[in-house]
Amino acid sequence: MDAAASDQRSWWKHAIGALITVLCVVVIARQVNLADVLAAIAHFQWPCLAAGIGMLAFGYSLRIVRWSMLLGAGGPAVTFGNCAAPFLGSIALNNVLPLRVGDLVRAFVFPVAMGVPKTTATSSLVMERLIDLMTLLCCLAIGLFAIRTATVPPMLSESAVTLALVGGVALTLGFLLSGMLARQLEARASGKLAAPLRAMAALLHGVQAMSRPRVLAATLLLSMLIWVGESGMFYFIMRGLGLDATPVMALLVMAIATLSTLVPSSPGYVGPFHLAAFTAIGLVGGTAAQAGSYAVLSHLALWLPTTLAGALAIVSRPELFRAARRAATTAMPTN
Repeated sequence: MDAAASDQRSWWKHAIGALITVLCVVVIARQVNLADVLAAIAHFQWPCLAAGIGMLAFGYSLRIVRWSMLLGAGGPAVTFGNCAAPFLGSIALNNVLPLRVGDLVRAFVFPVAMGVPKTTATSSLVMERLIDLMTLLCCLAIGLFAIRTATVPPMLSESAVTLALVGGVALTLGFLLSGMLARQLEARASGKLAAPLRAMAALLHGVQAMSRPRVLAATLLLSMLIWVGESGMFYFIMRGLGLDATPVMALLVMAIATLSTLVPSSPGYVGPFHLAAFTAIGLVGGTAAQAGSYAVLSHLALWLPTTLAGALAIVSRPELFRAARRAATTAMPTN
């Protein structure tokens, strides 16, 4: 019964994601002329795409550096080379599979082959996601206030700043108090809740180790550089379409488009990403044709290189899955 209920919930999640994707595509299709979009793509300055992908590669290289640093702070030292294939592989899996399966694989499957505890890998993933979310909210707030031409209601700008400030304070307190919270959970770990409470305590101990001042400062600096690199990709594609773009405009477009990936959708964030990019280009003064072509090109520039790089990484390191399979087989009880 539990398996059937789980399958039903999974089916509903897929159905909701597909419906959201279709609705987003329909909204865009009603606002653009396909011929105009194709014409805009035909006149795109392709050297700008190469520059944009170069900026994207810079950002992803720093992501791998950040992950290796967090893992090293919470457990055994790992190298950039040891982290590159698992990280890129998880991104590729996120791009082609639903429900961010790649994140689960990076937390629970790949660490077996890397010699990293699963709790440490999970703690690092939590740290990444929380810091990235706060960084994106800050980018959104900066972009909304800096761009005076954007037709944005003042309430939206003020809300973005409030979220960034409140979220930043809450995040800092959470990092600082993670050790105390872990000890509280360990003290209450008894009975039927003992296992989940101990698992949560181990997760928080990992966050505590990764929140030491020097590590946290380096993580924040790397995170800012990561999103500068990614906004560079958005900037060069805007320039390639003939938009009179500035780095701050690209920062705003990047924040809106990336935050849209939190919305459930089909694999690859098709639909919400396109609608968010389309809307963001309209906010900074682009035409409907430019916005439509930008949504297509920016998504391809993000999705295709990371998916290909991740697929090659997985093929080059087949032991990532083999080690996990061996561990699962060893853990199975024998009759």
